[in-house]
Amino acid sequence: MRAFLITGNPGSGKSTLAAELSRRGQVAIDADDLASWEDDSGVAVESPGPVGEAWQLAHRWVWVRARLEAAFAAHEGSAEAVFVCGIAQNQDEMLDLFERLFLLVIDSAAQEERLARATSAQRTEGVKQQIRDGRPGFQARMLALGAVPLDGTASPSVLADAVLASV
Repeated sequence: MRAFLITGNPGSGKSTLAAELSRRGQVAIDADDLASWEDDSGVAVESPGPVGEAWQLAHRWVWVRARLEAAFAAHEGSAEAVFVCGIAQNQDEMLDLFERLFLLVIDSAAQEERLARATSAQRTEGVKQQIRDGRPGFQARMLALGAVPLDGTASPSVLADAVLASV
């Protein structure tokens, strides 16, 4: 089994690309299913249901290594590739699990357009601002770590073709 990470800022097209890869018969895992919240001391916490901006900004969305490893174990011994699509605040600590890292790159205009589609229940204005502020640094860090840049504004079909041609 070969594991690949497809990451990008919120709104960059990770879920849409995962759906396209799945449609093509590939194993594509939404990393949100492998994540949880933690408080500022690193303790896992359950979301108390619909949460407000203050709660979201006071907690981190993180991946749980054991969940990633279990997802990979389900495909161990298989020749198929596994694509994990998502972002988490601790993903740098998980990069050793992946053969290659892909980054869906978007500029501020594309990000604004996509954030505008999110309802206030999904993303409050404070959370949107946190996303805006983090985009340039996150993208630069992922590229410095060797991420293969992909145009996040391209169609899911074009992106899937590019990813599959690279693996």
